[in-house]
Amino acid sequence: MPSIATLSARLRETIRPFYLRHIYFSLRPSCRPAEFTRCWEPPHEFQDGPSLLAIPPAHPSLPDALFLPMTDWHHRLQRSQRLAIELARLGRRCFLLNPHLGREYPAAPWRRRPPALARLDERIFEIHAPLSSEPVFHHRLLTPAESRAVADAVHWALQRAGVRRLDIVYALPTWRDCALDLGLRWQAVLAYDCHDWLAGFPNMAREIAAAEPEALEAAHIAFFSASSLMGRFCQALPDLATRSFLLRNGVPDWPAAPASRPAEPVAGYLGALEDWFWTDALVEASRTLPKVRFLLAGHAAPSVRQALSGLRNVEFAGEVPPQRVQAVLQQFRIGLIPFQGPLAPFTDPLKVYEYFHYGLPVAASPLPELDRFGALVRQAATPAGFAQAVREALEEDDRSLEEARRAEARAATWSRRAETLNQIMLQARQRPGGPSPGSGGP
Repeated sequence: MPSIATLSARLRETIRPFYLRHIYFSLRPSCRPAEFTRCWEPPHEFQDGPSLLAIPPAHPSLPDALFLPMTDWHHRLQRSQRLAIELARLGRRCFLLNPHLGREYPAAPWRRRPPALARLDERIFEIHAPLSSEPVFHHRLLTPAESRAVADAVHWALQRAGVRRLDIVYALPTWRDCALDLGLRWQAVLAYDCHDWLAGFPNMAREIAAAEPEALEAAHIAFFSASSLMGRFCQALPDLATRSFLLRNGVPDWPAAPASRPAEPVAGYLGALEDWFWTDALVEASRTLPKVRFLLAGHAAPSVRQALSGLRNVEFAGEVPPQRVQAVLQQFRIGLIPFQGPLAPFTDPLKVYEYFHYGLPVAASPLPELDRFGALVRQAATPAGFAQAVREALEEDDRSLEEARRAEARAATWSRRAETLNQIMLQARQRPGGPSPGSGGP
């Protein structure tokens, strides 16, 4: 018999579609996520509707790629989206699932809502797979019936696009059964992209984090953003080592950065400011260095805003759209990475590569994945030490260190990461007999 907590969660999920559309968003329209609107701006084609999209043919030798991601394209361009962009530049057609599973649809679940295919770019497409229950993809695993329904919607979209060969990259255990289903239908290579320590996210359901070993076992190959992540799972799953690869995060292929840093003492942070943000270190640094402007760009959780309220030299710039990221980074004299908590030991921070593109000195909390950069990053384990690291970084005037950082960034572009991913997936397909879908799993 289901527990009271389970029954309560089911009741909330049943009520949520009505409550959000007809009560909460009506009373507070500004609270409707912007990505629920942006996702309907590109041209769409719905199942059983007329053929409206001009879809280019598949590459003659490269399989198409399907991404079942951990984040939404219209919210923030992160790892899955960056890899898809670069694989498309290599010639693959890339398809990304919208992870909201119907919550993004304007119509409520009791109205007919067919799956949809949207064109995001010349060779990049998004698939909408609505479920009547509209589950939050990081709140629980999907039921077998829901996984089958998502797979059916994706299958329709892939058929509509004329897919012949397919590689599947899934980045969350939520999509495991869907990936296995589609893998069987399309004889696809299955790749699991492990790029975060899921148990470190407070809003990630425990059952999803606990299911990650099974998601890894189901894949033919596994990619890890951090060596610490790779070591943790390979130690727990000994057979995983032979099909695991380190694929770190990266930086876009931006134009060459200015040769010098700004003179103004701006210590900048670019990224989400959630529970893992080390507010104690920022408080100490801002009080110790009152003439330094601390510019924090990104969505800030209420707890972070509250902890830093009243500090005159701390400025919140809010969420930064992709087209403004470079303009924000060019204001920084140094970059900050103040992380704490269970995520920190397993994080390969995207922002270090972005800071390095501009040659910026970096003040950070202790992060094992940054140790390899040596003197290019100043790490500190206490708030007082972090404040000192910020001071030293601002005072640094060493062109050789700046150039070393820029060289690291040039070697870590998303285009290079995608070339590596492309080659490894092709090699997995070329093994004797080819991949047998599901062979990596139980």
